[in-house]
Amino acid sequence: MGDLLKVAFATITQASGSAAGEDQVLVSASVGCTVLSISLCNTHASNDETFSVSVKDGNTTEYFLYHTQSLPALSTFIHSDKIALLPTDTLNVVSPSGSADIDVIVTYLEQT
Repeated sequence: MGDLLKVAFATITQASGSAAGEDQVLVSASVGCTVLSISLCNTHASNDETFSVSVKDGNTTEYFLYHTQSLPALSTFIHSDKIALLPTDTLNVVSPSGSADIDVIVTYLEQT
């Protein structure tokens, strides 16, 4: 079989995910995948935000791609380098500022 192009969506808010506002944006599940891009958009009109993006190996050890990265009001941040995720890895986004309203779009290839 070939690769399958997919898209994952999430909105990071103070109330979503864990108490820290963490969301598992992408769970690799039983097959590996290659993340092609991550787009983060601060939809709040006046509040600057921060975000962190990490990969968790089997949902235990956390490896940061970005840690407390600034995201000004009404701006977009795009990560366009490839990231390989093995089965059971997760891609996580956290907003340490706590009052975030960040939309996340991840494009990836599911590799079978």
